[in-house]
Amino acid sequence: MPRNIEPSVNDLDNVYLYDIDDLQEVVNSNLRERMKEADHAEGMVTEEVDRMMVRLKVAEVTPTIVGLQEQLEQIRAAEIDKMRRKCGPLTPEMEQAIEDALTGGFGAIEMEPTGDPERPAMLWPVDGASIRINAKWDGQEDVPRYAQAMPG
Repeated sequence: MPRNIEPSVNDLDNVYLYDIDDLQEVVNSNLRERMKEADHAEGMVTEEVDRMMVRLKVAEVTPTIVGLQEQLEQIRAAEIDKMRRKCGPLTPEMEQAIEDALTGGFGAIEMEPTGDPERPAMLWPVDGASIRINAKWDGQEDVPRYAQAMPG
């Protein structure tokens, strides 16, 4: 950029004179804009990392919960077998009554993702007090025999 230009040229129509200070202001303005966008991008990355950490933590605890549910099912099945050995052949109604009692007694473990990286999932037992048995159930596979009773 030549330094020997008369500053009054800037007063002419369609002529613009830029000096080092003007260019520095353009650079500073662009830098501020890039920093603002970088902060925004960093926030997006942080949010996505947090979401991924929650998914990983839920994935980490899920096999344990599934294992506990399988153990509860094995205990329940063993108890039914014990009743069969003790009582002899059972009628379908007796089988269902035992099934209902054991399902209510052992219940289940429910899990719900929270979205919180510190506590990725809420766990709670579903016990006999919170399980409703459909007394009108007719054995159809597409009709639930048990349902969790909602509090309140």
